[in-house]
Amino acid sequence: MQKTYLLIVLLSISVLSTCCLAINQTLFVNTTKTKLKILGVFGHLGKSHFDVFKPLLEELARRGHELTVISYFPRTDNVKMKELLPNYKDVQLLVPKVGIFVNVVDLEQINHAWFRPLLELRMLRFMADYACTGLRSSAVKEFLRSNETFDLILTENFNTDCYLGFIHRFKVPYIGLSSHQIMPWTNNDIGNTDNPSYVPMILLGFTKPLDFFHRMQNVLWVSLSKMIYECWFRPMDQVIANEVFGPDLPKLKEIAQQSQALLVNTHSSIHGNRPQLFNVVEIGGLHIPSKLNPLPKDVAEFLDNAYEGVLYFNLGSMIKMNSMPQEKLNAILNVIGSISRKVLWKWETDELPRKLNNVMFKTWLPQFDVMNHPNVKCYFGHGGLLGLSEGVYVGLPMILMPMYGDQFHNSAAAANRGAAVVISYSDLTEQSLRHALDEVFNNTSYRENAQKLSKAYRDRPASPLETAVWWTEYIARGNGKSYYRSDSADLSWYQRYLIDVALVLITVFVAFIYILFRLIKLLLSLFGAVKGSRTGEKRKKEKKEN
Repeated sequence: MQKTYLLIVLLSISVLSTCCLAINQTLFVNTTKTKLKILGVFGHLGKSHFDVFKPLLEELARRGHELTVISYFPRTDNVKMKELLPNYKDVQLLVPKVGIFVNVVDLEQINHAWFRPLLELRMLRFMADYACTGLRSSAVKEFLRSNETFDLILTENFNTDCYLGFIHRFKVPYIGLSSHQIMPWTNNDIGNTDNPSYVPMILLGFTKPLDFFHRMQNVLWVSLSKMIYECWFRPMDQVIANEVFGPDLPKLKEIAQQSQALLVNTHSSIHGNRPQLFNVVEIGGLHIPSKLNPLPKDVAEFLDNAYEGVLYFNLGSMIKMNSMPQEKLNAILNVIGSISRKVLWKWETDELPRKLNNVMFKTWLPQFDVMNHPNVKCYFGHGGLLGLSEGVYVGLPMILMPMYGDQFHNSAAAANRGAAVVISYSDLTEQSLRHALDEVFNNTSYRENAQKLSKAYRDRPASPLETAVWWTEYIARGNGKSYYRSDSADLSWYQRYLIDVALVLITVFVAFIYILFRLIKLLLSLFGAVKGSRTGEKRKKEKKEN
């Protein structure tokens, strides 16, 4: 009888637990398969930037959501033939007589003087002007006249706010996407901690820990870049945005502060740990595919027969290698032509300046597939975050020669992890390049550190793509609202850094010291007066007695 009773009790507990679990799942897990309407807005002309976001956009379309994507990079016919996504619609931007930013960086114009960050900011403004011009295209005007509605907007966060007018036009929540470390002005907008005492600015190339001189530079450049963006970039963006979206458009800064999440193409294993808001989500490696594709036949044969190992040399999609000054180009040709290993080189013209027996060059290469070939032993790049992330993922030791933008920051981060040797372009010589090659190929610590970094980079609770999709659907469902918005975003800079509190406390302290000083002085004078009167009375008394 007791056994039967005990069995009934246990069965009841089991049923009750199952019911409670089901209730909890109903309450806390949204299992609806609602199709969402999502607008993607990407105004930058750099292909490498859009390549970061493209996997997310296409994956959302595969999951049944309706995607409308405004960009300079519509899906090509070849891509559509491989995978037709009928719920992915392009609205193509167009800048007359410009074209996209591919093979456009002239190395003759590279300047790495001490004021390089100022030159970088000027270049960012120059690119922003071109980007914003796309808002005047007929396709955008036609789209704005439509009666489309959306559940969410995804937009790149980079060097201009002129495209934020779409958030006001459609009045829906939006998520910012960054293809690199967060820009200083963005940290201000969302109230994210940006401590220059140990978080290097994106346009600098400081290794950690920062010494006193670097901390001082970091503070000055972070502050100056924020001021320049507020006083130069935003007013110019506002004029263009008002022209396109109407004079009733709110201040772009106010719109920027309403971001409900920011997805960032970084990972703390590379760039270091730093305080982030809960809705600032790292999705570093979002662009890295989940599977490899077969290499072109000639490339595969070249790599298969490279028994001594291969140096993979690629300075990205924007740099024109043939614009390199002859002296520096000769240094590269002399060194790589003299080594025993084979070299696979991305070169954008049909001929190298001279024939090198150990070199194969191509105008385009499937980079991630190449890096995964077992005979590729080193990656020689410019520190762009896409190539660097792929090198980290594979576990390749690297030689990095940063040229502009965040490349200095990324290269310093990889060097700080012991996975890369950094060469200064200004100091590029045969000797410096040969030394870098000797270090990476012959010092086993670089490969060991690269492998350790790879394990840390890849070991995550969910893939970058799964993480990005979840946050996108979560915000689009309306569950984010303003719950995760930092109160710091509404504070002025002097309030955020407690300058007003510090001034009041200093004023009170100085006033207290002053009052205390005056009080002591008064007491001393009174004490002196009393003492003087007593001394006078004593003297009078002594005179009378005498």
